[in-house]
Amino acid sequence: MYSENQVGIRLELARDEYGFTPVYHSIEEIDKFERDLRRRYESFYLEAEKKKPDKPHEHLKDILSDRLQKWEVDFMMNEIILSMCDAAYAMTRYAWIKNEKNIIQRFYFRVAQKMIFDIVADLEDEEISIEILVLKARQLGISTVWELLILFRILFSYGVNAILASADIQKSGLMAKMMLDAYDLMPWWYKPNFTRRVESDKGMLVFGQLKSGVSVQHGSQMSGIARGTTPTLYHLSECASFTDPENQIDAALLKCVHASRAVLGALESSGEGDVGWFPDTWRYSKENWPSRRSRFCPKFLPWFVGRDLYPEPVWLKARPVPFEWKPLPDTKEHVKKCELYVANEESLRKYLGKNWKMPVEQAWFWEVGYQEAKYKGAEGKWLQEMASDDVDALQKSAESVFGNDVIAEIKSRRTKEFKVYGLTGTAIEDRHEPDPDDIDYDAQRIQITYKNRKEQEFKWELIPLKEGKGWTDEDEDVVKTIDPTGKFFIFYEPQPGVDYALGIDTSAGKGQDRTVVSVWSIGRQGVPDVQVAEYASEYVSHVEAYAFAVAIGGYYSQHMNKESLKREPLAVIEQVAAVGDVAQHQMKTSFGYRRFPSFVRLDSKKVMVKKATKEGWYTYSWSRPILVDTFVAYSQNLWIEINSPWLIDEMSHFEVHVTKSGKEKLEHEDDEHDDRIFAAAMGTVVPHLHTPLLERSKKRFVLSEGQLPELDLRPYGQVKMPLTLQESKLHSTIRR
Repeated sequence: MYSENQVGIRLELARDEYGFTPVYHSIEEIDKFERDLRRRYESFYLEAEKKKPDKPHEHLKDILSDRLQKWEVDFMMNEIILSMCDAAYAMTRYAWIKNEKNIIQRFYFRVAQKMIFDIVADLEDEEISIEILVLKARQLGISTVWELLILFRILFSYGVNAILASADIQKSGLMAKMMLDAYDLMPWWYKPNFTRRVESDKGMLVFGQLKSGVSVQHGSQMSGIARGTTPTLYHLSECASFTDPENQIDAALLKCVHASRAVLGALESSGEGDVGWFPDTWRYSKENWPSRRSRFCPKFLPWFVGRDLYPEPVWLKARPVPFEWKPLPDTKEHVKKCELYVANEESLRKYLGKNWKMPVEQAWFWEVGYQEAKYKGAEGKWLQEMASDDVDALQKSAESVFGNDVIAEIKSRRTKEFKVYGLTGTAIEDRHEPDPDDIDYDAQRIQITYKNRKEQEFKWELIPLKEGKGWTDEDEDVVKTIDPTGKFFIFYEPQPGVDYALGIDTSAGKGQDRTVVSVWSIGRQGVPDVQVAEYASEYVSHVEAYAFAVAIGGYYSQHMNKESLKREPLAVIEQVAAVGDVAQHQMKTSFGYRRFPSFVRLDSKKVMVKKATKEGWYTYSWSRPILVDTFVAYSQNLWIEINSPWLIDEMSHFEVHVTKSGKEKLEHEDDEHDDRIFAAAMGTVVPHLHTPLLERSKKRFVLSEGQLPELDLRPYGQVKMPLTLQESKLHSTIRR
């Protein structure tokens, strides 16, 4: 169907089956047939468009089937059979798409698209599963070619189950729209009638008589891709941005796709950093594909193969190459690396030429973009997206503001022990409760009771999950197998004599940003704050978050003095950016929770906390740096002990970005998250906001007069801690 060899075999089979050899027609011949057909049956076309505007092809089939002349039927049959045998013919004759300028045009192969198609053909000749891992520059049309490959398979094959998915709901919807538009633009006689069609972010196109169809999913959904199905065709786009690819792809999709010559699949993405599932999968495939020890055939498609796009004639007309232009040293280096990569990559030489040299227009285009990106502080991102080779494509766009050394130190210090629970109880809806298959029925459940000042009691239950059973994640690969969504991770259990704080950052609960409850023991007298627990979910909204916050607060309040003002953990909830006012209000009105911080400006002559009129944390342009910068300082000075590997991961992708006004802003890397960071910052910074920072340094470094420092070669705080804080006496001694 793809290679010349296999097309020839299928044509012979078609000849034996139908009694004639299909004839190839030019685009002009096909267009003429279509024009003449409409002219001869104009009245029926108009009738169909009027009676069934959404399905005119079905009406035309009903009223014209008995009116067509034999030679017309023969032509139609010839084209359908030929399309079943030759995918390239079908795509270049009967596929219409919207190009990058949103203009509908007949599909033709661009260089990058033809390269991918040829790889498909080569793998077909090997008579193995066709599964390709594509690392690429943007806008090369790779998604287009895969959507068409899948579309023609479900149109002209029997029993085909296909899956499409992108990183989020909206992008998946665009992929589905591309396929549906191509189907709609096909001739009425050419395409089979669908039995089900859903045009939404979770769309589908089903052909019941063929028992074939395609469904659309997305990389931020709670369940794995293709769970409960057995697809033979799949295309996943922007895989580097999937929220949990280990479970969504490895544990779900790839477990459902079994080796077969019928399999046609692709995972594709642009580079978005040097760590994570996609870079790891790419590097493993690149190293092991030559010996066929990897599942995927890796293919890197650099930006310069898009010769018609980088640059476009209009761009070049506006920015012509200056006369006697001399490239910058960085440009010269980039050009040399591109030319070296092509010289060592056979598939690129096939299309670009054996002795390919980068055209001066492309070098000029790269330099103009690079200079602008460098001026904006986005140099790393530009080098990542407009890379010369796969190594550059997978570089980090920027260094974490915390610093790589600090991140490494935090990782080495964090406790490797934890327990995992699901939550159920008062005001927690059924859809947020754990899946019965995930529950560890042999472990003991924990009862939570929260009693407010009016002696009203509310109850919840912590349900042990299998994922945490006996795991200490000494091997970081263990952590990667855990889906942290909607699970309560306990690093240290509640202890007597310890004060706690909850940092709460809420979200819309639509599978994108997360609602996070970050729990911290509040350190005093030089003792660092310690992260004792964390809950995060993309599907708990700011309206529902109050129940989770009180349940977790109730669990950590069990040993707190009910007669004092600190009878429950301090709950710090973001009120502006995350719309946490609903959660805070409901914690008060529904449960009688009362311990919230006062919010005041710090630039007044007298900071009057007692006269504050607001509670919670309000993120404004002036207060955001106070929160974020202080959290960064706490982390760099190791004044806090971070234990969540997912919080540490967010920190490693937290960068300095320059705004349009030229100001620096600390925020997450593109397509990453910072919800855990903000929750942790509120849980650590706000409790100490009115405490002199000098105390934290002074307690660690000042010695009594005449006392010589004790020689201790261990890094500060690097002591393996047991699961309980009490055993380590964390809050009664200074750890050294």
